[in-house]
Amino acid sequence: MPDHPMQPGDTVQAEILDFLKDIAREELELSEDQIEQVDLDTPLMEGLRLDSVTQVVLITAIEDHYGIEFELEDGEGLRTVRDLVEIIEHRIHQKRASRH
Repeated sequence: MPDHPMQPGDTVQAEILDFLKDIAREELELSEDQIEQVDLDTPLMEGLRLDSVTQVVLITAIEDHYGIEFELEDGEGLRTVRDLVEIIEHRIHQKRASRH
């Protein structure tokens, strides 16, 4: 049984996590073993092996894929993959809401 009960956004979060794993594989060149260990509770910097250059690669890939833009304050408080996924999800919702 999962630690967290299923929430309405879980499908979206799972899709975002899969996309992040694709980036980790293709752009950040993580091994399959490293990627398999990544989940929502993985520490962001260590789990995705991020440094200053790969952070830019990651953010650019996310912005291009989802058509969103990160704000400087989005980076504050990012500790886990879940934090990043939630910011992406929030930005996607903001983008959709601004179209209406």
